[in-house]
Amino acid sequence: MARAKVGDERRGQILDAFEACVVRDGLAKATLQKVADEAALPRSLVRYFIGNRDEMVNVLIDAMMARAEREMAEVYPAGKALSPRELVSFVFDSLFDNDTTNGVVSELWLLAQRDEAVKARLAKLYERMQDEIVSQMALAGFGRSKAARKRVAYALMSLGYGDASYKFLTNSFEQKGGLKQLALGMVERLKAEGQKNET
Repeated sequence: MARAKVGDERRGQILDAFEACVVRDGLAKATLQKVADEAALPRSLVRYFIGNRDEMVNVLIDAMMARAEREMAEVYPAGKALSPRELVSFVFDSLFDNDTTNGVVSELWLLAQRDEAVKARLAKLYERMQDEIVSQMALAGFGRSKAARKRVAYALMSLGYGDASYKFLTNSFEQKGGLKQLALGMVERLKAEGQKNET
């Protein structure tokens, strides 16, 4: 049991080092040796606990999916419907507000243009997030149809990711307050449509 715990700790240490290297140097320059140096471990241990660079990318995507799942579970406790404001806040202030995750995702988007497996995994990650937002909207009674909820969920994610992307260029582009108001208007309109359906 202790050996498994040490293995999990080492994998976490290596994954943190890999994320740091990707954000600082870019994915193309995040070599096994740089990750080993960042983790203060021998390169052989990095290979033993995680594998080669391609396997590290897969572990990184798995970790991002697990992180998104945990964050969604914290915000979406079973059976609790979020208000429009809470839902918008989740998208802008939780889902797309981690600079490390956003930096890693930007690098993975570039890789996905050349690697179909990475593209499929990223698509699955974003589809899962969209499905959770759609499920939350359905629980709260927003919208007349699943298709309407999907469109608004897609728009929310696009606005949240777009805001996070511009933030990397310069803070002078940050217009989070205005985008959150726009997003809130969309969700409130969807909520009103759902209420019309009930009457």
